[in-house]
Amino acid sequence: MSYAATLRCFHHLPFVSELFHDSLRARNLSNTKAAFHPTTKRSGLSQQPSENSRKNPCFYVKISVIFYQVFNMVRLKDIAEKAGVSIATVSKFLSGKGSVSPAAEERIRQAIESLGLKAENIPRRKNSLKAIGVVIPDIENPFFSSMVKSLELLLFRYGFFLLLCNTENDVSLEEHFIHYLNKSGVKGIFLVPASSTRHAQSLHSGMPIVLLDRSIRGADLPLVATNHYQGARIAVSYLLQKGRQRIAFVGGRRDVNVYEERFRGYRDELSERGFEVDPNLIVEGDFSFHGGYHAIDVLLTRTRSFDAIFAANDLVALGAIERCQEKGIRVPDEVAVVGFDDIWLSRLSHPRLTTVRQPVYELCREAMVVLLESLNRGVRPELRLLEPQLVIRESC
Repeated sequence: MSYAATLRCFHHLPFVSELFHDSLRARNLSNTKAAFHPTTKRSGLSQQPSENSRKNPCFYVKISVIFYQVFNMVRLKDIAEKAGVSIATVSKFLSGKGSVSPAAEERIRQAIESLGLKAENIPRRKNSLKAIGVVIPDIENPFFSSMVKSLELLLFRYGFFLLLCNTENDVSLEEHFIHYLNKSGVKGIFLVPASSTRHAQSLHSGMPIVLLDRSIRGADLPLVATNHYQGARIAVSYLLQKGRQRIAFVGGRRDVNVYEERFRGYRDELSERGFEVDPNLIVEGDFSFHGGYHAIDVLLTRTRSFDAIFAANDLVALGAIERCQEKGIRVPDEVAVVGFDDIWLSRLSHPRLTTVRQPVYELCREAMVVLLESLNRGVRPELRLLEPQLVIRESC
């Protein structure tokens, strides 16, 4: 078996090949063929092999394995140190043999990527293809579309594929989808509930379910969400710093906890800063563009004395800006507008929207870890809150 044939064995394993050649480069070994040659005095091989051993392909395979182990050990050590796990755990992960916890898997993947290795060369666990259900209230909302995209990428890395269900904010349809997913044998479900007041009993069937973004009252399920309350306080505080004093709150539905938490943050920030909460400046509706558009009409029938709008989400904010401009109200000169979510459309509006960013990918990654842990140890109620960030653009 020639040197070239031996080297080709490595190229059938792209991840191994990359690790091997990275190790060679790290040691400035320009003569790769010499490193493979059996006469080289490495790993204790100081004697010329016999003619019979030269003709034996297994001899060269053994030599290759020895050098792979020598050169690869430092790389495994680097990965292990960066991930905070043992070399044995990294080896189990790379080979697909043995048990590695989901949290350790994620740390190892991040460590490998941070060391400059290509993501497509990172092996996935050798399990059969499995499905995870994702139930969302509105696929047309770019926030949920981004969430689905992130979940799909994360699920694929772990050998899962995604079954998407869009409920159109209909609780009965949501119940139907969850029942269907249970019967279809999916391994788990990510759920963004249509309502936080829906019955939680049907969700406790033993199927691992992780709530994303929104909670359900009385449901003992893990929840991964942004700190909506803190995000609202950040937005209102910024509006007050810009000299705005009559701040309206528009959009959202009371049966969704996201509305409740953002409204509570709006109310508490105003109260603690010495401003009265005026009921005339509060307009409920929904989380859509049209909801924000019509909220301005309602607001103008009550009062024209407002100089800022904090919207329940970005779509509501964009609808409000559209209607304000049609009514001849200049944004931000007369009325400043701040949204919530930081969807991609917020960067295309005129003026571009100041908003509170939700870390979508990080939310999905945390939810993925929680679901994988639930598959291993069962469902346990827990709350993981991620911090929002104010993104300042032109609307305020």
